[in-house]
Amino acid sequence: MNLNRFEEMTQKEKDEFSRICNMLLSVTYILRDGFDGRLSKEYRFIDSNFDLFYDYLEISGWKIYKDIQYGIIYVRNTDGFNKLSLNKLTTVMLVTMRVVYEESRAQASSTNDVCTTVGALFGKIVNEFSVYPKKPPQKEIKESFRILESHNLIRKLDDSYDDIECRFVILPSVLIAVPNERCKTICDVLKTEPEEIINEEDNTITAD
Repeated sequence: MNLNRFEEMTQKEKDEFSRICNMLLSVTYILRDGFDGRLSKEYRFIDSNFDLFYDYLEISGWKIYKDIQYGIIYVRNTDGFNKLSLNKLTTVMLVTMRVVYEESRAQASSTNDVCTTVGALFGKIVNEFSVYPKKPPQKEIKESFRILESHNLIRKLDDSYDDIECRFVILPSVLIAVPNERCKTICDVLKTEPEEIINEEDNTITAD
């Protein structure tokens, strides 16, 4: 156990540990690369004190992981608590973002992020999956975007999701949230039985 490291910290470091630990449990995913291309200070702090975070969270029933390739630190509840139920729209949006990410990342430049627009996303949802005959109500769309953004799965680049030309970035954390096999299963269901798709996920926003 590395909890003694906490006692050796300065008060400022202890406060930062508490802040970032709560942030991690709230948003699930901490990305290495910030919106300005700089190294995230939260990621750097966790990385520097990873053993301490690991031991502390393990006591609380959580496990912390680090994906070096995509620069993601994330948590899972080992007891299956902290469930978050995603409605149909949010589930469809998340899975479609995963598909878009997979299709586009080969063309991605030096980053792991993929940029798209609200219009392009819903064009794919309506035309490819045929889950909705038309674009869903804007209020519901904005709420779904809010949920996904609050868990560091996307990042808005323009002013408002109300605009179909609004650009947003799909972050690599979507690969962990919706693993390959789960993505394929949900896509198959969407294409064959679109009305049957119901998804209940936990606070870590994973489609395990």
